[in-house]
Amino acid sequence: MVNRIGVDIGGTFTDLVVEGSGSENRIGKVLSTPGDLVQGVLQAVQASGVDLAESELFVHGTTAGINSVLERRGARVALITTRGFRDVYIIGRGHRADMYNLRYRKPQPLVSREAIFELTERLDSDGSTLHAIDGKSLATVLQDIKDGEFEAIAVALLHSYVNPAHELEVRRYFEEHLNSIPVVLSHEVAPEWREYERTSTTVVSAYITPIVQDYLHRLTKELREKQLKVPVHITQSNGGAMSATQATQQAVLTLFSGPVGGVVGGREVGRSIDEEDLICIDMGGTSFDVSLIRGGEVELKSEFDLQGLPILAPSVELVSIALGGGSIIHEASGGLRVGPQSAGSTPGPACYGRGGTLATITDANAVLGRLPADQLLAGSLELDINAAHNAIDTVGNQLKLDSLSTAEQALEVAHFKMAQAIRELTVERGLDPRDFSICAFGGAGPLHAAFVADELQIRRIIIPSEAGAFSAWGMLQGDLRHDVSVTYYRKFNEAQVDIGEALQRLRERVQDRVRDDGADVASLRYEPSAEMRYIGQEYSLLVPTPSNTADQELLQSFHDAYYLRYGHSQPDAPVEFVSLRMAGIVSFDRTDSMVQVSQTSTSKPIGETRVLFNREPYNVPIYSRSNLGSRVNGSAIIIEESTTILVPDSWSIEPVRGNHLVMERH
Repeated sequence: MVNRIGVDIGGTFTDLVVEGSGSENRIGKVLSTPGDLVQGVLQAVQASGVDLAESELFVHGTTAGINSVLERRGARVALITTRGFRDVYIIGRGHRADMYNLRYRKPQPLVSREAIFELTERLDSDGSTLHAIDGKSLATVLQDIKDGEFEAIAVALLHSYVNPAHELEVRRYFEEHLNSIPVVLSHEVAPEWREYERTSTTVVSAYITPIVQDYLHRLTKELREKQLKVPVHITQSNGGAMSATQATQQAVLTLFSGPVGGVVGGREVGRSIDEEDLICIDMGGTSFDVSLIRGGEVELKSEFDLQGLPILAPSVELVSIALGGGSIIHEASGGLRVGPQSAGSTPGPACYGRGGTLATITDANAVLGRLPADQLLAGSLELDINAAHNAIDTVGNQLKLDSLSTAEQALEVAHFKMAQAIRELTVERGLDPRDFSICAFGGAGPLHAAFVADELQIRRIIIPSEAGAFSAWGMLQGDLRHDVSVTYYRKFNEAQVDIGEALQRLRERVQDRVRDDGADVASLRYEPSAEMRYIGQEYSLLVPTPSNTADQELLQSFHDAYYLRYGHSQPDAPVEFVSLRMAGIVSFDRTDSMVQVSQTSTSKPIGETRVLFNREPYNVPIYSRSNLGSRVNGSAIIIEESTTILVPDSWSIEPVRGNHLVMERH
């Protein structure tokens, strides 16, 4: 078995990368099938020509979970809470995410009050039983859930993160009487304090569990029928992977399964060419995702919000906006707008020639010549330039602009919005984007990277190998990983007593999960960390705890991390722990498929096209990435099967080791 397969599903394209020892990578890029995502994966397998029977690893980033939340089409969930706490989930928190917006409305919860059921039981804050579960109350809740025809059950009982006995008893009871409905327990998906956040995480997991289970069961079945012999692994929001079996039980961990593949790949590219600080931008057909690599490492956070819903789960830190090649250009209130709606893969941009009539960013690039007329998108899709002109003209007529002005202004708006997303992750955190290089990938990322870099005065861009299907490749660069956590509320000087024992219990939980995935525990390495904060503060920071003790080195690490994040620290202020975390990692075997590029040959154009910059036409040479052997000065267009790279006049581009490309501003 020599093949390693990574699959990423985007809003417009489904990408598959086949990595094999001693050969170049193969790509299968097909239009996504939103009606049935499994078919898109199977079509990508067919397009790549890979023999599944000869595969040793299959890693997949699924969007089944996050799409069901974004589109609010998840399962009908019943929530069971401790009596007297029915409204915790509905009330939520009192803060306003958009403080100065007079029209601000709280995000709608995934469960209505009518679907929340109170159970007579009570645990104390130390986990001791104040009131055992009342059998009559439990039977009443069961009947109400049966009558409501619910599809999933979320159980979030008070203080169950300390003592899970009552939640486990509830699940046993429901499995005896309702064995076809998934039951999600809060202590298993978010074993931490803060009732609202723990309940919200449990509800989200229950909301997507039936959809994720159905998708992964069908995908696994279809792949086995096509002779795949190894388990399917699913990328998690933290950048690691787990088995599809585990993913069906921990669905909330797959929410950012798709976007994180590119971040992990960016880390590996940076290591290979000695670039430690990168801004990764992933632009596909629907979204623009931004993440950071600092000091050669991916930045993780222990919780995040999705559409205003708090989720206690580890995730790569990223900013995502609804802006991609398929984002629709339109007129609103007399002005030109881009997005957030997308043409998706069906019918797609007008220039795809599949019946689409709405103008998109891809159409704007086609009108301006930045996508050569004879280029085949994804290796097989012919451009319909006339359809692109007609779509752009429709918007231009509403704004009294010609098609070229409309297209250029639409791209200027898009580039500004992309730069703003990067500023949110850098400038708003006290970081100077000029200290970073950009790593641009996705089907549309390399086409726009130089213009975004100009907005931010960034002078260096890396275009990785397989840029158009880079997230799929990045999934192959991750590891099998499991994260567990426990609430650990202690003052710093009180933690020396039992922090070692608490971390050991976390190691044992990680070992259980790794065994369930069929991996070798002997190969397991651990990454312990702690959530810490100054006493009196609300928010905490995640700090590595390599020594497994609460010593002065750990305390100084917290002060340093605080200074790095906020620009100041308080070394004399008392510090406390909030929680402990443990990551268990088992590395997949790697295949060294990097191609070393010789720079002795001269790069020769394979054609020429007319491109407009600032309303001025230029004859721009076209190069094939496959035979780019030396530095090329802009303006130039580099084409490959899965993406297009635009090199403006003030930039140059050249190949480096690993078959990656580096663009530099003069």
